[in-house]
Amino acid sequence: MGYDNLFHYIEKIRTCDELNEITEDLRIIAANEKSAIVLKLIEEALHRSEYLNNIKASINLKELQIKQLYGFLETIPIIEEILFSMKSASEELNYPEGIILSYSIEYGIEKFKGNKDLSQIAIQKAMDLLEKQVNFDKYVYNVCRYSYAIENWLEKHDPKSGAILEECFTYFIDRAIYKGAIHSLGYLSLIYFHFSRRTEAIEIVKKLLTSKIKIEKLSKDLQTVVYYFLGVVFKLDFRLLEAEKYLIQSKQVFESNGNGDISSNYYLTTLSHLTTIYALQGKIDLALEQMKKVEELLEKEIFLRNLYSFNKNQIIHTFNLTKFYILSRLHHFNVEKNQDLIQTIISNVGTYHSNAIMLSEFILNANLAKVMLQDIKNLNNPSTRRIEHILDFLICRGIESDMQTLQRINTLRRRPVEERMTTVEKALADLLAAQEYYKIKRFLEIHSLLKNYQNHLQSIEVLELRVFMEAFIQVGEYKNGDPLGPALQYMAIKKCRLYGFSRLENKLLDYLQLQHKEITRTT
Repeated sequence: MGYDNLFHYIEKIRTCDELNEITEDLRIIAANEKSAIVLKLIEEALHRSEYLNNIKASINLKELQIKQLYGFLETIPIIEEILFSMKSASEELNYPEGIILSYSIEYGIEKFKGNKDLSQIAIQKAMDLLEKQVNFDKYVYNVCRYSYAIENWLEKHDPKSGAILEECFTYFIDRAIYKGAIHSLGYLSLIYFHFSRRTEAIEIVKKLLTSKIKIEKLSKDLQTVVYYFLGVVFKLDFRLLEAEKYLIQSKQVFESNGNGDISSNYYLTTLSHLTTIYALQGKIDLALEQMKKVEELLEKEIFLRNLYSFNKNQIIHTFNLTKFYILSRLHHFNVEKNQDLIQTIISNVGTYHSNAIMLSEFILNANLAKVMLQDIKNLNNPSTRRIEHILDFLICRGIESDMQTLQRINTLRRRPVEERMTTVEKALADLLAAQEYYKIKRFLEIHSLLKNYQNHLQSIEVLELRVFMEAFIQVGEYKNGDPLGPALQYMAIKKCRLYGFSRLENKLLDYLQLQHKEITRTT
């Protein structure tokens, strides 16, 4: 039924049953589209509910009205006024579903305003009431539990959120509430990945792509979200080409929509993720260009006013880690001149999620004191636990002896989350270990440690890391009798010059010089 026909139908409603029926339809329409015409449809239905004195329908329609207005600071006073009337009517009528929906909305408002404690109190009240219901409205049940699951995931990384979201997804997809289904699957994919369930994370992406949802048929704001989630999952698995493809699609859909009602959260985060991907792919000039664009947007109030304070700070933290990675690759990089950035990153590591490679690269190159490294380790959050072996490796630095070097190598090999580490994370740790073996002339160990990567270098999509691995494999090969080693290492050095990896180039030249000295001594 087209919108014109819906308006005509609503105008003709004469019974409460008819109104309840259209309210269910509007729940689906409003969940999938936020627009002036949908808001007008809801308001027309509200007029009919008042005419028929159907207070329950009025309460349920006000929930939809609020969600159409939600997401902008200037609408908060209007929303709070509607919410007050909705909650008052629900309490007067003793309508538990209306009270539950009111608390669920209150959660969203307080979250948007940055009132973390008040938002958590509101969603807990909603859940407490929901648990007392015997015959619950399935829409209310799933909407409330969805918000509760997301809150528990974002704030506590509670694994139980996954089971709740699986249930919510089934309901949303069966009811054609695609926005809820997309968000449920998006967060599910992140949860699966976080808790070592990498195969399921990719499977959930496949499920999204093969589900009843036809991405190109969705509204542009939902297309942006679904492409964003797809990009993020592939980025988490360091499948950078696929991640780049989907994030570019998300960016393009946003920009083609004229920067309309789409949440700037996804747009800004998409640009930040693309900056990271370009940097990891070795596209430093493109990464710098993208970095400047993100910095410009972060200074514009229009892109910040509609973000949750937590999301805004998470975006900034992710971006700061990427910024450090990019700057540390430039030939004129100076740690002392970047202390403000370093201290900002350190102050946020305990609160916000950090990409494993970006955080590892940060602590490896920020020249942090041991006491600071220990403080970061003591945070013991999911991000720092994932790189605990890198932290221990750096904390063990001190007097150089063969015994201590072996101790540092063992620290790197005792990876606390080995089963869920990506190939890139393992490669980084193994390269650090290979360099330690080189110090104590244990060349056979270098060969055996790195040989398994030789036929799978293309799976390491972090370009600088792949070039380094390629070169160091040849160090191990040369030390074990391959005379072509130095020549092949020099080819890697030429790649460093091509891509602008000046720091890695200098490091590889140092290794070549050491080998040359050893050859000179033995001839």
